[in-house]
Amino acid sequence: MIINSHNGWDSLEEIIVGRADFARIPPLDSSMKNFMYAHLSKDEIEKYVGPYNQNILEEANEDLDILSEVLEDCGVIVHRPERQLSHLRIQTPNWRTTGWHNYCPRDIFLVLGNNIVEVPSVMRSRMFETLSYNKILREAFDDGANWFSAPKQIIEDSSFDFSDLSKSTLMNNEILFDAPNVIRINNDLIFQISNSGNEKGAEWLQRMFLDYKIHIEYDAYSGAHFDSTVIPLREGLVLLNGLRCNQNNYPKFFKNWEKIFFADIVSTNAEDSGISSDSIGLNLLSINPNLVIVDENQKPLIKILEQYKIESIPLSMRHARTLGGGFHCVTLDLRRE
Repeated sequence: MIINSHNGWDSLEEIIVGRADFARIPPLDSSMKNFMYAHLSKDEIEKYVGPYNQNILEEANEDLDILSEVLEDCGVIVHRPERQLSHLRIQTPNWRTTGWHNYCPRDIFLVLGNNIVEVPSVMRSRMFETLSYNKILREAFDDGANWFSAPKQIIEDSSFDFSDLSKSTLMNNEILFDAPNVIRINNDLIFQISNSGNEKGAEWLQRMFLDYKIHIEYDAYSGAHFDSTVIPLREGLVLLNGLRCNQNNYPKFFKNWEKIFFADIVSTNAEDSGISSDSIGLNLLSINPNLVIVDENQKPLIKILEQYKIESIPLSMRHARTLGGGFHCVTLDLRRE
């Protein structure tokens, strides 16, 4: 297994697809509130804490299995995390984590060329989530990949400030960021400062990977991850969430690119505990510059993409909003041509 991926659109050859087994809403702490429910009170959050309904997990796993089969039919090698480690429970003297899920490998790993980085997630409950992928990473390392882990996060309560929800609640006290705060465009990395990534995170990434240029964007677009807001489809063409971006408000890196401002996102169902908005409908996965996997509900999006000669494979991800991830989130491309 040779890791080699520089962007999100080159022809896909090898990938990880997550699992929904044992997924649960983790115990309330400041890091969980920051990422999942910053706008809710303690009492409102605590009523959601605990395992997701088993029916949700079964249906989510069915959708992930179908996704895996379709990818294999496209000639892509598919890896899956270990089930038995997905429910790992860790207890430390000051706080405990009961995990969240292994549904979104994209959140916790960043692939840069032949490097794979375990990122310092902003949530305490995700600190040990990478263990379910350990066998995959060991195989990649044995085949020559460089395997890094960012400095282990402490995630003290002082890392969050909820006094003004009009701006990021994540402070710049320690190195923290989720991988989807980064858009990879070959040797350029667009890094969003938001509730899921801070300036120290961008600084660490720049110091570690000197061959890359970091372009910092602040949270004018979304409060957390970038990949339902700014989606490069191929060199020179970018899909932008029209509910968050407009002609005067988009990452200036794309000034000379052709831009699709798209706001006709079809609303889909979610449990009350769901953390994703309808914008998750833009969370697509590119197989190559002319083919993407997209939510089957997003027919207006499919039609627009056709105008740019991009074909779509429409699939179901029934609990994308509830579990917090669409087709890009639930995968991690390891190798693109």
